Amino acid sequence: MELKMSASYDATPEEVFAIVTDTAFREQACEKTKALSYDVQVSTSGADTVVRVSREMAATDIPDMARKFVGETLTVVQTETWHAAAADGTRTADVSGVISNTPVTLKGTARIATEGAQTVQSIDLDIKVAIPLIGKKLEPFVVDAIRSGLQKEHDLGHEWSGK
Repeated sequence: MELKMSASYDATPEEVFAIVTDTAFREQACEKTKALSYDVQVSTSGADTVVRVSREMAATDIPDMARKFVGETLTVVQTETWHAAAADGTRTADVSGVISNTPVTLKGTARIATEGAQTVQSIDLDIKVAIPLIGKKLEPFVVDAIRSGLQKEHDLGHEWSGK
């Protein structure tokens, strides 16, 4: 199932990139999403900047049919590999993620680019729940949970870019 989101900022692409690759920003985003615990790692690999966020979440909003697959908590691991900026400041990232010990995966791209006087951060993900018969029924719940987390992160990004 596809998930597309974007947020606009009154900031330059470089400023938005600095925010999304800031360890403190990512840790604060984990707190805003009520993570029980989290680990944020930002590193470089050649010209790429790699952001890896692992967060343990309570599985309170999980439908009963999925509870036997996930238990009481979920560990979501997301990796973004941000590539070097283009001449105009645009950046793209390869995004991948899993919910540990479940058949849930996400894969896609993120982008930071100037649009008019603003900078837009967008994400385009394909989310799969590989469980025969009920996977397609569970995907909307997973997409909604990811959308909610991304919205909280975008809201926090607006706070940070306003500093």
